[in-house]
Amino acid sequence: MADVMVPCKKCGNKVPSSSLKLDIDLRMVVCPDCIKNKSIHKKIKEEIFHQKEEKAAEEAKSSKVGHKCTSCGYKFKIDPETNKPRNCPYCNARVMSF
Repeated sequence: MADVMVPCKKCGNKVPSSSLKLDIDLRMVVCPDCIKNKSIHKKIKEEIFHQKEEKAAEEAKSSKVGHKCTSCGYKFKIDPETNKPRNCPYCNARVMSF
């Protein structure tokens, strides 16, 4: 007996009903191609966002200057471009210079 051809709820392609899969994220039944494309897009997003996070972390690390609070001795980093934080994160004493 032949499978009934049904449209995929996401892309509209007609596929055999036995090949449809439930996608939990989309909350609908989709064809194998949509499942395959989803995993490819997920990998690409992870690679892109991971690279952006690494670049942002490197820029943030290099642009900050170490500082030691004169009141309590707590060590933290200050961004020289914005002069933030303006107060010690531990004792809230005002940062006069760095």
